[in-house]
Amino acid sequence: MLVLGMGFLSLVALGVTLFFLFRVPWFQTRLMGGILNAQATFPLTEPPAVPPGPPYQGYVPKTSSVLSAADIYQPTNIWTVHLRFLPKHWAALGPSRVPAVANWQRPDGSVVLSNPNASRPGIAGVLGFDMPWSEADVEFGGVRLWDVGARFKGNGTFLGALRTYKRPFKLDLNKYDRAQQLAGRTLFNLHNLSADVSCLSDTLAYEFFREAGVPAPRTAFARVFLTIDGQFDQRLLGLYLLVENLDGKWAREVLRAEPIALFKPVTNELFHDLGDDWAAYEAEYYPKTRIGALQQRRLIELARLVTQAQDPEFAARIGEFIDLDEFACFLACEATLAHYDGILAQGQNFLIYLDPRSNRFGFIPWDQDHSWGEFGLMDTAERRERASLWHPWVGQNRFLERMLVVDDFKRRYRGQIERLLATFFVPDRLARRIDELAGVVRPAIAEESSDKLARFEAAVASQRPDGPRQPQRVGANRPVHKLKRFVEIRARNVRQQLDGQTEGVVIGRRPLR
Repeated sequence: MLVLGMGFLSLVALGVTLFFLFRVPWFQTRLMGGILNAQATFPLTEPPAVPPGPPYQGYVPKTSSVLSAADIYQPTNIWTVHLRFLPKHWAALGPSRVPAVANWQRPDGSVVLSNPNASRPGIAGVLGFDMPWSEADVEFGGVRLWDVGARFKGNGTFLGALRTYKRPFKLDLNKYDRAQQLAGRTLFNLHNLSADVSCLSDTLAYEFFREAGVPAPRTAFARVFLTIDGQFDQRLLGLYLLVENLDGKWAREVLRAEPIALFKPVTNELFHDLGDDWAAYEAEYYPKTRIGALQQRRLIELARLVTQAQDPEFAARIGEFIDLDEFACFLACEATLAHYDGILAQGQNFLIYLDPRSNRFGFIPWDQDHSWGEFGLMDTAERRERASLWHPWVGQNRFLERMLVVDDFKRRYRGQIERLLATFFVPDRLARRIDELAGVVRPAIAEESSDKLARFEAAVASQRPDGPRQPQRVGANRPVHKLKRFVEIRARNVRQQLDGQTEGVVIGRRPLR
């Protein structure tokens, strides 16, 4: 009995210890890293020889009708894309392993965003996953492209696909053949939609930004097939989202000016003064175009103003550096969509550009699969629907804090939200657009999986917007996020905040557990 009693007490002690360990950030991060490392060593689940759903009967466009990038990036297009790898080239995709960042979750719940050992920023690199370039042959809408550069891409969407072949890809037609292009473009992004049950969040959000007047990438869809010679041939991976690459070619076409300085910041302290050495900024702002000395100096001067200026000087001069109307519109879109995987919380998933005509900075959205109030790592679904317009950021955000105490900017910001609510963020209008796009992608989702189709139908369904929500988790088994429900409740709450009937909710981070 004494032995049994001691054993029971040991189990209790172990349980209590584990309970408290699971609440400690450093233990959570190491445990998650260990789980992901283990998953990366498991054999991948091979795509079925025959798609499990009914045969695809949707529209199949051909590149013979393509004259420009605008012809590719139509949301009603579902392209057929076939990736073909030699075994050695598939193996070369990796991912490679590099030393991970220790204790990458900070005490306040924010995370480290880059790893000096990895070639690209983001949580995948922080956890020690690096994504080298390899080589593939690609058939895109009936056109064969040879010796194409290919690599895995993404962060959460890549980590969520470690056990499958359905990983996100980046394709570079020029990597090994400098003359190769398609409709004037050479870089293509294939997003695997693993974080978006509706498959529509990115497309809807980018449309919303563009309609509002903010430059944003265009999208199309693709049914992606994979061949690894000697292993399997032309297996369906499923529905992907084709997202326009934001680079110099895109900037020249869309922004209609050059030279455009284009940056993709990865920092929790946007426009923080890092001194006069450009190398310190380059490590956090990841230029996507060649940056000249005058453009470098302009960003450094803006950082100095945001960090050091007293309130009167900041209010008087910030309009010299930032297009206030354009930024007010960008921020109004982000706040209305309750997008907490971007500038409001994560310090990533947006770009900034310096317009040579005005010498002022503008903002561009990116990676909107967690928009429409979906991001489960930030607070609860109910609270995100009621997120504050006047304190939309999570944690500390010196730049946004300073902007929203400038009366002139706050007036412009409020005006943009009023405009969005009257024109674009209208529940009936968005519900119709959701139904239109759902009709486009439904056949491709049905072909891929009956389970995915069921979750998709739940995500785009119409239903009463009242009642409690299940706790929003992350992972494949998280509750389905319902787009129309979010829009209905969010529109009502935004109106109440503008009318002074409620203050809204200041959103906080959720622990990883």
